[in-house]
Amino acid sequence: MEKGRCHQETTNEFVSIHDDFAWKKLHECILGRVTDKTANFIRESAEAAAKEEAEQSQHQKHLALQRRRWIPVKLVNRRQVSPDTNTYTFQLPEGKTVLGLGTCQHLQIGFHLRDKMLIRQYTPTRPLLPAHDSQSRTFDLTVKTYFPSSSQPGGALSNILDCLPLGSEVEVRGPTGDINYQGNGHFSIEGRDRHFSRVSLVLGGSGITPGYALMARILIIPGDRTEISVIDANRIEQDILLKKELDNLEEKSGGQLKICHRCLFKPACNNVALLCGPPGLIQGVVLPALVDWGYIEDQNLFGF
Repeated sequence: MEKGRCHQETTNEFVSIHDDFAWKKLHECILGRVTDKTANFIRESAEAAAKEEAEQSQHQKHLALQRRRWIPVKLVNRRQVSPDTNTYTFQLPEGKTVLGLGTCQHLQIGFHLRDKMLIRQYTPTRPLLPAHDSQSRTFDLTVKTYFPSSSQPGGALSNILDCLPLGSEVEVRGPTGDINYQGNGHFSIEGRDRHFSRVSLVLGGSGITPGYALMARILIIPGDRTEISVIDANRIEQDILLKKELDNLEEKSGGQLKICHRCLFKPACNNVALLCGPPGLIQGVVLPALVDWGYIEDQNLFGF
């Protein structure tokens, strides 16, 4: 059981990433066992889920990602885009031509350590369309490396990727995420179909990648007139991830996309297009303004 839910996935997750030490600790800490009725329910649900997944896989053999199974991908290129940010190119397994990720969705990367599996969630910056770049069988992740310092231990997986030799493999699975953009203003959000003609995004730091995927998808497809307004908050101007790509999207959008970059520290803002202000700016100014414009919080506005 996990959070009151009875399903086989928790056991599968545990088995896939833990070693003998974890199994010994499990037996030390176990509180009890589920009833026979619950065990039968878990088994029947798992069998039904496996059957459904097998049927889907027969029709989607070209898709790489699977929700319940880790697949290996190979690191084939690393390109530095700033002193602390790299774009990593991974190659899909043989026979898989499409990543299988919807716009705004994420994938999980797993890296095996000696006693556990390190898992982090990322949104690719390429392909920008679900079936795009199928010939190359690759995808890109743009990741900021949080290097260790006297004030922080550093980002575990981002530092591993920064020094991982080319040709090495990590494992991925997915897709994950409750938001899936389907084009022309249509979204699936937590399983509910929604339509927006205008989208406002409040993004920050390295969390910009799902928003970037949405902006690019809207502007790539001819005829999609969904309007996008973006506030991108960063510590200093140099921290703005994908700034060249964002500037290019905005310039070519003909006013359909409007981006406001906000820096926490004013001395770093040399670009007049950057908005500087106190940390409470978004909460104290932006949200009340949106309410005045007719937005309904948690209904008309969402952020990644």
